[in-house]
Amino acid sequence: MQARHLSSAAQLEALRAGELDIGLLRERPVDPDLDAMPVVTERLGVLLAASVAAELADDEGVRLETLRGPQWVSFPRSGSPAWYDEVTSVLRSFGLALGPEPPQDQSLIAEVKLAAVGTGKTFALAPPHWSAPLPENVVWKPLHQHPLVRRTWAAWPAHSRRRDLAAFITALPTTDL
Repeated sequence: MQARHLSSAAQLEALRAGELDIGLLRERPVDPDLDAMPVVTERLGVLLAASVAAELADDEGVRLETLRGPQWVSFPRSGSPAWYDEVTSVLRSFGLALGPEPPQDQSLIAEVKLAAVGTGKTFALAPPHWSAPLPENVVWKPLHQHPLVRRTWAAWPAHSRRRDLAAFITALPTTDL
């Protein structure tokens, strides 16, 4: 097996075309030709400029409805339509106005996202263990009552009889973060 970085939509396409053995997706595939299992569940929090967090956060974190001022640093819907729709639905239900969706194939690198958040005019959603180091002017805070939970699903062809793939799938830990 060789690791490749693809959006959830591209992974689904590659799985259906027989070009990918297993995918790690942001949404559970509804395709009967694919089997899937959840492997990671993450309660998302928010990345904010430290000055904004000082105004909005309390001991439990940030209430989503208080983020009506800063704009959400989004991701393209085309990468994971179901996940994008879930996130935008939750944000709208808390009264947040969403900015424009990024172009279809544009993915922000962590440094650009953090620089935007550092201005105090935007916020980003992130898991508790954000992979990139945070600059001094950006902090992560949990969201009150955890309104956004991101799941990662492992998906593979249902007809597969490969023992190495079965061993890999069986070894995948299931984690709640």
